[in-house]
Amino acid sequence: MNEIHIDLRDLNLLAVLDAVLTEGSNRAAAARLGVTQSAVSHALARLRQRLGDPLVVPTGGRMVPTPLAESLAPALRESLERLGGALRGARGFDPARSTRTFWVSSADLAGMVVLPPLVRELTRAASGISVRMRPPNDSTLVDLERGGLDVALGIFGEVPAAFRVQALFRERFVCVARRGHPVTGGRLTLARYLEHGHVSVAPWGGTGSIVDETLARLGKARRVVVAVPHFLLAPFVVASTDLLLMAPERVAHLLAPAFDLEVMRAPLEVEGFTVSQLWHERMQQDSGHQWLRRLMTEAAASSAPGLRSRGGRARVAE
Repeated sequence: MNEIHIDLRDLNLLAVLDAVLTEGSNRAAAARLGVTQSAVSHALARLRQRLGDPLVVPTGGRMVPTPLAESLAPALRESLERLGGALRGARGFDPARSTRTFWVSSADLAGMVVLPPLVRELTRAASGISVRMRPPNDSTLVDLERGGLDVALGIFGEVPAAFRVQALFRERFVCVARRGHPVTGGRLTLARYLEHGHVSVAPWGGTGSIVDETLARLGKARRVVVAVPHFLLAPFVVASTDLLLMAPERVAHLLAPAFDLEVMRAPLEVEGFTVSQLWHERMQQDSGHQWLRRLMTEAAASSAPGLRSRGGRARVAE
């Protein structure tokens, strides 16, 4: 018996055969598939050549299957139904029924802002879905391309053309101090700010930051007493000392109630930054991924300081 070869480019021929076997005629199969009858006949001729079998024979106004076609029919129908179901599932994502796991790369800042409202929505309307967070690294773009990551949150410059970027929120800096700190009484001037020691957040090591660069352009310098790599460490120090912290506004308002901190307007204009979400073009049309990106956008919008409840301890001091 000759070995049978089916080219992947000719898998559509099997769909034609399935339609003919189901409908019993080339004309009905053509109507079901939305093609001409001659296209069905041509597809059958090619498949007959591939398999070396007539497959269907016209008898009494119907196309009657050969034994080979009869043996293929159940597996062919099941395979096409499973493929169709998978395609419908990909296009018709239902968060209430999905058990999908999304992988998200994020530093602590973006994660603190976006994750809490995102998880609240998952708990409310998509309890089967889970999110796995991990810190950014040098392989983030590769992981997005290969499927190891779904979305990356962060501050991005130029990215390759195969990636898409959407801005989530613009952040500015504010000054944070413990409640009752001397600088919280009255207006915080640059001179008063520089009288005190400071906590610097330097994610990449060292002690300098954009705050120090801004001060240097003014011919000024602050006294950095301690430098930490994450914003989550800083409030523990600020809450129990007289050190000051310059922090992104959303993060400051999130942490202030828990640590009994005061949030004040910054005494100098420090350039802000934009936090965005980044994904690979291949996920653009995936309905589940679209749902996740929409939730990320809504979560970021809900974090705007002006939209949050004023019921906490944090306040904006002049």
